[in-house]
Amino acid sequence: MTKINVLDRSIFSKIAAGEVVEKPSSVIKETVENSIDAGATHITVEIEQGGIKKIRVSDDGSGIYFDDLKNAFMPHATSKISSIDDLSKIGTLGFRGEALSSISSVSHTTLVSKTKDSEIGGEIVINGGQIESIKEKGCPNGTYITVEDLFYCVPARKKFLRKPKLEEADCTNIVTRLILANPNISFKYIVDNKIIFNTQGTGLKDAIFVIYGKEFVDNLIEVDHYNEILDIHVHGYITRPTFTKANRTYQSLFINKRYVINQVVSTAIYKAYEPFLMKGGFPVFILNLDFPLDKVDVNVHPNKLDVKFEDSNKIFGLVNGVVSEILYNLNHTKTISTYSPEIEEKKDTIDTSKLEVLDKNEGHNYQPNNDEIKPKMPNIQDLHNTMQNTMQNENYSHFANIVNSFKSSTDTIGEIHSETEKNKIAERVLSNYTSFEKPEQVELPKQQVVQDSIRELALEYKVIGVAFATYIILQQDKNLLFIDQHAAHERLLYDKFKAELDNSKILSTDLLVPYVLNLNSQEFAFIMDNIDTFKTLGFDIYEFGNNCIKVSSLPVLFKDIDFVSFFNKILSDMTTLSIKKTDMLEDYLARSACRAAVKANDILTDIEIKSILSMLNNDHQVLLCPHGRPVVVKISDKEIEKWFKRIV
Repeated sequence: MTKINVLDRSIFSKIAAGEVVEKPSSVIKETVENSIDAGATHITVEIEQGGIKKIRVSDDGSGIYFDDLKNAFMPHATSKISSIDDLSKIGTLGFRGEALSSISSVSHTTLVSKTKDSEIGGEIVINGGQIESIKEKGCPNGTYITVEDLFYCVPARKKFLRKPKLEEADCTNIVTRLILANPNISFKYIVDNKIIFNTQGTGLKDAIFVIYGKEFVDNLIEVDHYNEILDIHVHGYITRPTFTKANRTYQSLFINKRYVINQVVSTAIYKAYEPFLMKGGFPVFILNLDFPLDKVDVNVHPNKLDVKFEDSNKIFGLVNGVVSEILYNLNHTKTISTYSPEIEEKKDTIDTSKLEVLDKNEGHNYQPNNDEIKPKMPNIQDLHNTMQNTMQNENYSHFANIVNSFKSSTDTIGEIHSETEKNKIAERVLSNYTSFEKPEQVELPKQQVVQDSIRELALEYKVIGVAFATYIILQQDKNLLFIDQHAAHERLLYDKFKAELDNSKILSTDLLVPYVLNLNSQEFAFIMDNIDTFKTLGFDIYEFGNNCIKVSSLPVLFKDIDFVSFFNKILSDMTTLSIKKTDMLEDYLARSACRAAVKANDILTDIEIKSILSMLNNDHQVLLCPHGRPVVVKISDKEIEKWFKRIV
């Protein structure tokens, strides 16, 4: 271990320091980070009464030489940096040399340590900043520091300590982050003589299991991406969008194994999750970003909880892209099953003779209509040909005829009570195959992809029917799938609108009366700097006098837009240099899709159901509605058998 040096003023004056120990969790953070920097593989943290009465941290690290014990408690004394150049490539968690000095000045502190190459260790006792004794002492390799009666000599600060349980919660939180940041180190955390955490140092997933439990682990998705250009490794875990929390306390970000709170990365992750989240839910993640040491500055704030990147925009794009790709390739089907393969299956045998008696004597001669129970599958080739014909028509006036043309080969699931309702629903469903463009601009070869998808769907699924005029029921192998027709169609429309937005194919409509907006100089400059983005959205915006703009046209999809709230939302955050069109219209796209989609209790025909199913079967189709609700819920045969006690 490098000997401890007392830093020269020219060095420590350039360190962003000044923060002293404020509470017990600060003591734990600083002392455990010292243990990690010392190469410890086993660390034990013990606290009593929330850490106010006692904190003890022991490790099997490299230890401190006896001759360095006194220097270790001097201000600006550290073994981790020795020159100004070291500040630009800090690779250790600690580097300022203030922690032990600050801790010992407000407590009874005892430190015992021994290096591997020393025959005997040493002990130093400090009370309120005054050294009481330094002596040799036999002890195992490593360091053991005990901090008792925190702030006993500073009554003004001690009275601001909270109740022991609240301080304990802070201590547990900081230990949690340290464990997640260093999953290959074995940690034992003891509170009032009770073991809370005991990890074995066997990896991040095992550490997460110990801290958060099985349900958390069952929803994990691994992230492992290396960007060669930036030389950054993004790895760790995120959770499924359906597994969210009501706050951000389950979010852990580590930069080079240092726990930080960084707005750039957090926003990048949230933006990736946003299309999948229910309102009020926050994504959960435990992510590590391994940076080149000279590309990140950790010497920003005394508490070391923030960092600065050399290029924040590139970091945002990298993290957002990595998480977005994972989420969009994810199967978002919600599964309802508590069956465990470890449980031995025990099925009841069926006595067919009893069934015959029941059918003859107790069933009142009921004869089920098999045609009603098992709707016929439409002829796929006819479906394809009809859709192609639909593409070639210049309007949608004969959608009812299209539906009626299938009456000879398919049975209708439910009844449509009027031609008007039939036209309305058919247009909403089948319009997903068409474009707002003229028919001759549609690329017909794409329909072959649709046809192939439908064929695949027909082979894999069996349509059982529709429950409550809302949920399409399918059988797939040994599972039942329940599809919310509104959520499914809403998702499909949202993706269609978003694709039009991304491809700049949104149609505009002129306003009868232009909208005029008066701004201040900063707002006006911000809008004009982003005028090209507005044009790609379908807005025609012009300068209209001093700090004033005029909106003369807007996207067709947002004809009912509230201009005041729309521009207020945009102008609420002008800290970024530019705006993104997808961010601006996310809510409006979701609302438009919701309004245009088929609703619960809308009666759909077979062909309309097949149309929705075929589109859901496309590659990389997200199975969550824009508001985060599941589109598909799956129930296994094992789960159903458990309901009927066929599995004990």
